[in-house]
Amino acid sequence: MGNPLNYSFKSALFLFIGFSVFAGIVNLLIIVSSYTNKDEHEFWMIHTYEVIDLVNQLKVQIKSAETGQRGFLLTEDLEYLAPYRQGINLSLNTFEALKLKTRDNPTQQKRLMELSEILNRKFSELEQTIQFIEKGAKHETEKLVKTNIGRHLMEEIELILLAFEQEERNLLDKRTREYVDAKKLHTASILALEFVHVVLIIWLIYSIRDKVLKPIRVLGLYIKHYPESEKFEIAQDNNCIEVSELAQGIKSRCQESEKLISQLKQSEKKTMEDLQAITELSIEHSRQSELSIRNLIPMLQKHKEDHESTSSKDIDDMLKLAITANASVKDLCIYLENKPK
Repeated sequence: MGNPLNYSFKSALFLFIGFSVFAGIVNLLIIVSSYTNKDEHEFWMIHTYEVIDLVNQLKVQIKSAETGQRGFLLTEDLEYLAPYRQGINLSLNTFEALKLKTRDNPTQQKRLMELSEILNRKFSELEQTIQFIEKGAKHETEKLVKTNIGRHLMEEIELILLAFEQEERNLLDKRTREYVDAKKLHTASILALEFVHVVLIIWLIYSIRDKVLKPIRVLGLYIKHYPESEKFEIAQDNNCIEVSELAQGIKSRCQESEKLISQLKQSEKKTMEDLQAITELSIEHSRQSELSIRNLIPMLQKHKEDHESTSSKDIDDMLKLAITANASVKDLCIYLENKPK
């Protein structure tokens, strides 16, 4: 099994690029999801604020209708009926808007059903007092007002609206917390991914520096100073696979070169030894030849003197040849003796 630290630089790049793409996609999904959740939470927060605002509007409008009714009862001035009628109409419109806004909330719908019944009774009580005044039955109006039914109905309305508003404020608190938690989760997720991304970048830089650049620099120095470099050491277990293979290949080629150079040196040495032996043998043979020729010359001269009948020209030619051969052999001996080793 290979060393887990000895990995391919190509694999490291693929891992870095793959994780970068993955982190980018996840970041994009988180951002899209975050904006979707943000929009959803903001929608419900705005929705809750609108419901609370409608509740407050309904309170004011009911009060406005009641104020117009009281003004008319005290002054019998028809101008006070305008705010009364307007308050009634606005109250009914606001009530319908509340029903529409809270249709997803069964609890609030139940409260609105109760409120609808009480509002009808309240508006009926207000209308009845106005009709009594218009008919001139003021004592009937006083009798109805003294029953305090209007005040009791108004208190019931205020209690229901208070509970209604409190429910919405509780929902607002809950939705605000959810919105804040969603933002925190979004921020934490992005920070975690960015942290891992930074760690991966640092790891890639470390891999390039310590597992690629440094070993390649060592290889360059080794090649530059070869064969003076006596030692070739690279921590191949910590290198990338490509660098380890390159180092192993260079080392193998250097060993082959050293082996070939050694063989050439041995062959050259043997050749020089053989050549030296041949040279020495040639010198020996040349000396012997020189000695033989030196002995031959006196013999030819003596033969020429003793045998006058022999052609003197042939003897002279032989003497010249022997002298020339002797000089040549002597020069050869001098050359072989003085030739560089």
